[in-house]
Amino acid sequence: MLFSYYRETELEQWISGKYLAHGILGPAEHDIEHIAYAFGVDLVYEECPSFSDNEERVIFLNKHADDVTARVIFFHELCHVLRHAGDQRIMPAMFRSAQETEAEQFVLYAAIPFYMFTRLPVPDQRSEAVAYLAETFRVPYGLAEHRLDQIQRRVLHGSLIAAAKEADRQRQSACGWSGETKRIMAQLERQLGGNPGGN
Repeated sequence: MLFSYYRETELEQWISGKYLAHGILGPAEHDIEHIAYAFGVDLVYEECPSFSDNEERVIFLNKHADDVTARVIFFHELCHVLRHAGDQRIMPAMFRSAQETEAEQFVLYAAIPFYMFTRLPVPDQRSEAVAYLAETFRVPYGLAEHRLDQIQRRVLHGSLIAAAKEADRQRQSACGWSGETKRIMAQLERQLGGNPGGN
């Protein structure tokens, strides 16, 4: 896989930056207690259902939840603690929905960070790769599959954009345009948002 074509989202960059700044370099440091400590978040195991309090910077996890379930819940609640404000029980539905959407993306990025993914010997066979990621990052098979698909889509998208740019560059240089003509055409393209000289 050509990782150079992958482009991280702003949220993904933010998570990766925080992890790296706190010495979370690979799966060995990627346990939820270490992550909670690094972010200054208290992690409490109780009999109650799992939830978080972003004002107090605390995450409560049900102490009977298995490791895989607890990790997914932790990453979801960590997003609320680190990035969200307000009490979801009383906020407008659209605002709550936006927070939940971001938390779902946060789980993917935080549970299987791209910079860690690139350093691992991920198998080429899809089913083996998903199983490997699920085991390595201690996440559900479905989450590992979703993240692998997301990474592969972004790599493909980036490679298609690069190929299109290269084809356009070659087409323009084959036209024999002068440097001044190319400059004017590029300016025109920026102004019109189109593809001058193309069909």
